[in-house]
Amino acid sequence: MTAATDFAALLSESVAAFNQFRAEHQDDEVVLTGVDLRHRNLAGADFSRAVLFETDLSWSDLSNANFSNADLRRSRLEHCNLAGACFDGARMEHANVRMANLEGATLRGVTLRAGDLQGTNLRDAAFNGSNLKRVIFCDADLTGTVFTGADLGEADIRWATFDLEKMTDADLSTTRIRY
Repeated sequence: MTAATDFAALLSESVAAFNQFRAEHQDDEVVLTGVDLRHRNLAGADFSRAVLFETDLSWSDLSNANFSNADLRRSRLEHCNLAGACFDGARMEHANVRMANLEGATLRGVTLRAGDLQGTNLRDAAFNGSNLKRVIFCDADLTGTVFTGADLGEADIRWATFDLEKMTDADLSTTRIRY
């Protein structure tokens, strides 16, 4: 199975069927480039190492999904439930994640350069060692979010709620801050 439409059809069948296929075909590349997956219940889906470039996942339930090492560049994830999701090592440059719920999500080592997380719930999320240059966090809830070793150069966290002590060793040198 290689066509994006085949993977989308498998996801339409069920997340369990998609995850079973992934477990049985671990070496197969999953490509869902540009696919419309809006308004879906994809909770717990295994998108690890998947190519989701310019994929629209808006308004979907993706809680506890695995996006580790996935390519989510220019993807649309606005208004999604991403609580407890894993994005460790994902590429998310220019991703639109506005107004999403990422409470308790892990985004360690993620590259989210120029992403938009305006108004997003990021309570207790982890961005350890992430590249967050020019990311928009305006009006986001960053309470309890960990940024240890993250690069927040030119990021915009104006009017966001955050704990400065959770930004240990984060580069805030050119970050726009107002609270």
